[in-house]
Amino acid sequence: NAEYGEPFGDEMQVGRLVALVCCAWVTGAAVSESSGGPLPAAFSPDTAVAPLRHPDPDPGSPSWPNQLAVAIPFHISQFHTKLASAMARWSRPEFAPCSGGASALEGRATLVFLYTGDPDKDQVGPNQSLRSGLAQLWNQLGEKVTQCFGGGMHILELSLDSAHDRYSDAPCVFFNGMLERVREQGVYDHVYQMETDVLPVKPNWLDAVLHETVFNQDCERYWQRGSMAHCQVHQGRLAERYDVHINGNSIWCLRDPKLWEFLDRVQAFYPPGDHSGVAGCGTAKWAEVGVDHAMYRFRRDPANFEYLRTIIHLFTYTQTMLNKCEDAYTVAGIKADHPRTFLVHSKAPYLPEAVLMAREAVVEVFQRWPEQDEQARLQALIGQHGWGKHQLLAHLCQSAEAQELIENNNHPPRCQQLCDQHRRLFANYPKFCQLSLLREQWVHWQRDKLYLWSADLDPGPLTCSMPVLHDAGALVHTEVDSPSCPEHMCKDRLKLLRADSGRGVSLDPCPNYMRPVSYTHLTLPTKRIV
Repeated sequence: NAEYGEPFGDEMQVGRLVALVCCAWVTGAAVSESSGGPLPAAFSPDTAVAPLRHPDPDPGSPSWPNQLAVAIPFHISQFHTKLASAMARWSRPEFAPCSGGASALEGRATLVFLYTGDPDKDQVGPNQSLRSGLAQLWNQLGEKVTQCFGGGMHILELSLDSAHDRYSDAPCVFFNGMLERVREQGVYDHVYQMETDVLPVKPNWLDAVLHETVFNQDCERYWQRGSMAHCQVHQGRLAERYDVHINGNSIWCLRDPKLWEFLDRVQAFYPPGDHSGVAGCGTAKWAEVGVDHAMYRFRRDPANFEYLRTIIHLFTYTQTMLNKCEDAYTVAGIKADHPRTFLVHSKAPYLPEAVLMAREAVVEVFQRWPEQDEQARLQALIGQHGWGKHQLLAHLCQSAEAQELIENNNHPPRCQQLCDQHRRLFANYPKFCQLSLLREQWVHWQRDKLYLWSADLDPGPLTCSMPVLHDAGALVHTEVDSPSCPEHMCKDRLKLLRADSGRGVSLDPCPNYMRPVSYTHLTLPTKRIV
């Protein structure tokens, strides 16, 4: 369950379920972990969580039921471009936050906006303040949605110095301020950071988030619960860097002061630098800007091993939310591949189509992420020529990079697939379609024949088998260059066994020299065997 554990399943929860099932078998009534009351009903991905029934909390225990803040940090520039459309999505039945009624949630959730600025002075429209604009978005949700947030809607202000109003700093300032300001309210056990590019793909997503906070009021199970990257591995070279960090759009438990001790340690370990002007906002290494990267790398650094052993279990994964980085996705695709996921984090819904197309095409053809200037050139070509995906792929398959791969007999599979799917490309792009052309010619040449190719070192086995193979209708082609073989089976194109007076080619005395010499000889255009 912890981030280095295997598998990523919630083993602690499984243990609870096993124990509770045993109790039910013995006593005839399932009991909760702490109170002796009935256990919540089984949770289904498409249903809400049944309300917990509980006695009055002990005077010294954390408040019960747990209170959740759904925190949305945003910049005023995102009000119309992201925030308004994201919230409008909640009004659609297929993306409703809860199953209907505050009774299911018992007033445990509050919608909290985090904003850097003055919500009463900053304008989002003609004579409309930001505060008024947020109230309008809230009212437009309708009663069925707003009643899911039994704690209502609130605005918390954050301070953002102009020196930190940049991509490498601002998200970290937002995150640190979000945790601190929500904790200062003194009423929340957990906060779920839900940036404006986190969108629901199922109904009852708020119920699912609340379900994750059950039995964790004292932060015993986790401090952070979220998702690692579930996107292509080329952006950021995830696999190469073994990057399984938990994205910051997570559920955070606020009741344990030791979480703040951990954050202080991370900030001291990663001071401000060229990568970011905010302490704890990245590691100064490539592709590692952000508090979530800093926290993960801090935990993996050998210098922190002893401390890590005391806190590693408090960082856990869940399928409730899914981090897709900047990958495009469809609701149907997420439901099919990740049936337990309710919320998806990805910048793709807000990126121009040309940006996504260029990235996807480069990844498909070359299995790498495009460089910044390359991305700009491809976007310009898409706009200039009105290209679709297939035209862009064909352009990349003709590029110098693709031609170099083809000359080295490393044909990009996506280019061959493109040729196989669109036969009209054969005539226009003969180079990168040459394998498809050969396959096409082969089919028409000997459509109903079994073809046997042999480069055996000795002609004996095939000489003995030839009658049987002929009777079976097979065509036999041999490339045997042994000094002694039947004339119709001998070829002199490999030039291996006949070399050195029939002693053949040896890798001695220097294999590293002989290998490239042999390869170059056999792959010269005049010698190539097709």
